[in-house]
Amino acid sequence: MWKSLKKKQIVGREKHTKQKEYGHKMKFWKKIFLYSVTLFLVLLSGTGALLVEKGYGENLQAAVNRTINKYIDVEYTIYLNTDYISSIDIDDMNGMKNWLEVIINGYATNGDSEPVGIEVYTMNNVQIMSHGKHEIEDKRPELSNATAGEKQFIIREIKGKKYVFVSSIINIKNTDLKLVLSKDISFVYEKRARDYQFLFMIDIGMSCILAVGMFIISKRLTKPIVELSQITQEIAMGNYDRRVIERKNNDEIGILEENFNMMINQIENNINELQALSQAKQRFIDSLNHEIKTPITSIVGYSELLLKGKVNETTKIKALSYIHSEAKRLEMLNSTMLKLILLREEKAVRVNVNMATCIQGVEGILKYKLENQEIDLIKQIEEAQVLVDPNQLEILLINLLDNGIKASANGGTIRIEGNLDETSRSYILKIRDYGIGIPKIDLDKILEPFYMVDKARTRKYNGIGLGLTICNEICQSNGITLDIQSQEGEGTLVILIFQVGGQEQ
Repeated sequence: MWKSLKKKQIVGREKHTKQKEYGHKMKFWKKIFLYSVTLFLVLLSGTGALLVEKGYGENLQAAVNRTINKYIDVEYTIYLNTDYISSIDIDDMNGMKNWLEVIINGYATNGDSEPVGIEVYTMNNVQIMSHGKHEIEDKRPELSNATAGEKQFIIREIKGKKYVFVSSIINIKNTDLKLVLSKDISFVYEKRARDYQFLFMIDIGMSCILAVGMFIISKRLTKPIVELSQITQEIAMGNYDRRVIERKNNDEIGILEENFNMMINQIENNINELQALSQAKQRFIDSLNHEIKTPITSIVGYSELLLKGKVNETTKIKALSYIHSEAKRLEMLNSTMLKLILLREEKAVRVNVNMATCIQGVEGILKYKLENQEIDLIKQIEEAQVLVDPNQLEILLINLLDNGIKASANGGTIRIEGNLDETSRSYILKIRDYGIGIPKIDLDKILEPFYMVDKARTRKYNGIGLGLTICNEICQSNGITLDIQSQEGEGTLVILIFQVGGQEQ
């Protein structure tokens, strides 16, 4: 047992060492901290980005719509002034250019107009006029995409700025021309960049606040778990007295602390029971060895004396008497051990037994011993039927009364009281003697095999320390509650609680 416990402690130390080796792994509070901060940043940044993009999309659409509306205004202005083109040769590009410049410059100088770029091209993409001309050296997809009756727009970057180009084909006096209007919408993209900068600043500020808050929260939340982990390490090292301080919370941590203490209490109880069982087994082995070794030593010693042959008749008879008595003692030990084994293996046959009748029969069996020590047996037995194996009940009562007789002085008294308890439907039998009693230190061991409180007195009556063990086995087999109360010098009280007569359960 002790080797097993030491082995467990060694294993505990090995696990503790492994825990130290793996100590570099991320701790639980750090995981809570990092996961929560990361999730917050992802949600905040994602939501912020969606809002920024939504605002950017709405602003861009509004800027494009305004530019298209400007284009419509310019187109309407040109068509409105076509009446003045009758005096101009439309085949003369210079005349057409001058006319368009007058109209478009008049529109551009209107105080309500936003600055825009206006260009007019022939169908062969030859520029007729340009107001607010952009020096564009790249290809002009807005020209190639221009169609009659439909406004096409395209967004392009020119010298680091964003422009929206709106184009279509207009007809002036049966002459098709390409009209292109462009407008600077860089402010939309600049606002988008400012929004992202603001979002980044919010992310940093909120992250700092959240980091501090989550650090405090995660440390506080995991503090009981850290304490629990430290206590488990101490318990693994063999310190089974350690317990978690219960905070009496109704949350999962509080329940865990309560359950953990319950578990450790149960483990400690089991360990104590195992230690007690181990000690009891060791006492049983030592006692059995002593009970066998003592008579065998006497038999061997006296037999060797007889084998020498040079002994007188008196010595010879004395030696044979010792050999015979010790052999009988071994025989009784063997018989009692077999009886104990049978009691443990065989199931009791429980029937209804009259308690008063059974006690009367046991008194007759022990009558000689009672009269020999002049012991007065006082009985107050209430008639009742109990459910028990009659043969085992007789053995139980004989052993208990015999112990009372052995513990009592000559002329003493033994009382037997039996009463039916209607409330609990049980029969309570009390056997009390006023003899030498049992020391308190021995009360929890008297049911163990071969345990003897007073070895000298037990030897005197040829006892081997199995009587109460047999009584305990009978009680367990028949569902009888056994309670022994005693005080040294004042006697012993044995209380037996039986199931009343009826069907066996």
